[in-house]
Amino acid sequence: MKGDRLLGIAIGIVVLFLEANLWHSWHLTGGLLHWNLHALILAGALGGIAGSFWVVVLWPRLAQRAVGTLLAIRPRAKWLRWLLLTGWVVVFPYLTLYSPAREKLFSQTAWWWLYGIFSTGAAFLLASDRQDHPAFADFVKGSLLTGSVFAFLSAYVNVSSYPFSLSWSEGNWLWDYSLMFSRGRYLYPQTAPIFAYIDKGRQFLWGLVYLIPGVGIKSVRFWNAFLFTVPYLLFGWTVFWRPANRRRWAFWAGLWGFLFLRQGPIYTPLLLSAWVLVIADMISPWWIGGLLVAASAYYAAITRFTWVLAPTLWAILFVASKVQQASDWHVLWKKKGWLVGSAILGGIPSHAMSQFIQNGMVVMQRALGTKTVVKATPQPADLVARHPLIWSRLWPNATFPLGIVLGTLLATAPVACLWWIWRRRKTWHLHWSAEAVVGAILTVFLGIGIIVSLKIGGGNNLHNLDMFFLALLLITAAFWQEGGAEWLQKRAHTLWEQSALFSLVIVPMYFVFAAASPQHIPEKRWWEPALKAVQNSVQDAVTHKDEVLFLDQRQLLTFKFVREAPLVPDYEQMYMMDQAMANNVPYFAHYYHDLARHRFAVIISSILDTHYQPPGKHNFAAENNAWVRWVAIPTLCFYQRKSVFPAAGVEILVPREGTPDCQDVLPVPPAP
Repeated sequence: MKGDRLLGIAIGIVVLFLEANLWHSWHLTGGLLHWNLHALILAGALGGIAGSFWVVVLWPRLAQRAVGTLLAIRPRAKWLRWLLLTGWVVVFPYLTLYSPAREKLFSQTAWWWLYGIFSTGAAFLLASDRQDHPAFADFVKGSLLTGSVFAFLSAYVNVSSYPFSLSWSEGNWLWDYSLMFSRGRYLYPQTAPIFAYIDKGRQFLWGLVYLIPGVGIKSVRFWNAFLFTVPYLLFGWTVFWRPANRRRWAFWAGLWGFLFLRQGPIYTPLLLSAWVLVIADMISPWWIGGLLVAASAYYAAITRFTWVLAPTLWAILFVASKVQQASDWHVLWKKKGWLVGSAILGGIPSHAMSQFIQNGMVVMQRALGTKTVVKATPQPADLVARHPLIWSRLWPNATFPLGIVLGTLLATAPVACLWWIWRRRKTWHLHWSAEAVVGAILTVFLGIGIIVSLKIGGGNNLHNLDMFFLALLLITAAFWQEGGAEWLQKRAHTLWEQSALFSLVIVPMYFVFAAASPQHIPEKRWWEPALKAVQNSVQDAVTHKDEVLFLDQRQLLTFKFVREAPLVPDYEQMYMMDQAMANNVPYFAHYYHDLARHRFAVIISSILDTHYQPPGKHNFAAENNAWVRWVAIPTLCFYQRKSVFPAAGVEILVPREGTPDCQDVLPVPPAP
């Protein structure tokens, strides 16, 4: 009882803190002084909710009667209750992401406040008829369901027919995805290769939607959102499906797995590779599973060279997570060794292993300050070896407020607490040798993720820790099968165990809220003039048989917003940013040569900013400065703005008259 009272007081203090922030941000004091109806309603809502929490803490018997009354008026039919629950939890993301009030509610404080309200309401609807009040498990489930629905629907805010990019170079990603299965959309020789700055694994998966004849931009954006949501859910439910006698808990554990992976977020190709490994472990005969594992390992390796070791090490985790005594190694290797062998065989044909080793040696030499002896393989995947590392992003910075270290600790601490609790409750036990293997594999994954996160161009979230996060989830699922499910089913948990369970939901929601944003798609009256101007400028150039460079916004060609324009595959914005971060002198010497001779009659670009940013004080300052130095300033020296459309984030550039002298602003002279 004392622990419950302390927990209630803590929750009440948090509620007061959130409501004080809302009171200030909504300017309720001034509104009340002027008897504003809107302010009166909001102030009443804040006061009523805060009062309800303190009634529960200070007068528990009165609160129990009120709770009993609320439970009594619920629908008795379970199907009707679940229908009401579904509608209730959908209202939260609708209000904050899609409704007309979304901009007014766009603050972390408002989201947390509403999240608490809707989670509590969900707990009441989930409570059993045999209870006189919602149990602790009901509140956990309510928070989990409300948060999962928000995380799921937040991925779909950009599903629209808006023709221009909704984020930096989003349109060029859509162009990249189309080239594998739908290059016939472009006016370009069909036998000539088109370079796309993307790996084949992602291009294949995201490009599948282009197999639909005439598919539009809205459907492609929906497919992108689908790939960042539905596979996560299916993976979470699959890994927690066993043991069979606890499958009713698998639904909730799977929702938690979905939220945990959304902290990255994890790229879907790697998640699919892990998913196939889990499924292969369930099916028989073993050789069918072996073929699936080999295929998934190959797919992971051709997607990112840093993933080449992931399936093999995960397969070893499958074995190590069940070793309780030394003799188990021999038995388990005979039973599960085919998983490891298949993963190794799948990665060999990709040639990613040699690239992984070469780039790893370059990174080590650079970190140690030694002379580089081994050269990285000159392929688009060797980003880590070619790019400088920004060590300041380990700690709180303008690009990532938490920093990689604190962010990783926060994201993984609840899982570590859960493992510690399970260990103390003796729900699982590993032999010391197995613990050493698990620890070594996690260290490898963590080290690779941190190094990749520190390269220039990264470090704004935790998605490069993908292998590490998936390994944590797979180990948690193994412990779940060994006894974690039975522990969760217990009715009595200590205050510390309850706090750990709540943190498993609350911490992922912090990252989900940080990454989410309301739907903000410009109205047609704001972007239609920009589209018409682009169409007219391109048409004039095509009429005179001049070249048009889509530095950005190449999706306008993909989805026929701009027609009859021959494709110029050179100088694509994302690849140019990569080359700028790598200080690629020969590449830009050729670019400046083409600019100097006015090769392009028109350049369609995002709005080029020529301002340098102080390092460490602005989001992606190092990346911005590289872009300004190598691309923005040189381009605007040879070309001038014809039209600028800030609402659409696009500008039209045409050659400057005469021969401008740009030697003083070029990092390198143009190629002869």
